Amino acid sequence: MSSSPPARRGFYRQEVTKTAWEVRVVYQDLQPVGSGAYGAVCSAVDSRTGAKVAIKKLYRPFQSELYAKRAYRELRLLKHMRHENVIGLLDVFTPDETLDDFTDFYLVMPFMGTDLGKLMKHETLSEDRIQFLVYQMLKGLKVRPAGPGGHISTRPASFTGT
Repeated sequence: MSSSPPARRGFYRQEVTKTAWEVRVVYQDLQPVGSGAYGAVCSAVDSRTGAKVAIKKLYRPFQSELYAKRAYRELRLLKHMRHENVIGLLDVFTPDETLDDFTDFYLVMPFMGTDLGKLMKHETLSEDRIQFLVYQMLKGLKVRPAGPGGHISTRPASFTGT
């Protein structure tokens, strides 16, 4: 039986929903939140601040040129977002030590308890709440980058329900 090599210094390994996660030791108490076509998300606590964060592990982001471009676009967009209505990026890391080993990376963002898709499934929205959410979405879209690479997903799960 072969075991995987020990986690890199400053990192630890944990299995979450049958997937191996290797994250920085500052992010504790990994809990599954959800998954999509390109990655999975866990919540964690940043032990330096006590803040709850969301950590997204991208599934094999370099398996094809298309996946690599998607990962790069997400990283670039999140890195430059500085607006109260758009999630920003707190940290990016990889447990891989060399470029030859580089297969996974993780994006750390503020944790949001819900998204618009979940909110719409479980709650009947009042007219006032709908107006508030539309206003917040329009404020967030106002900062959308222009140009051919300026796509931001506008599906309900991409909007937080704050």
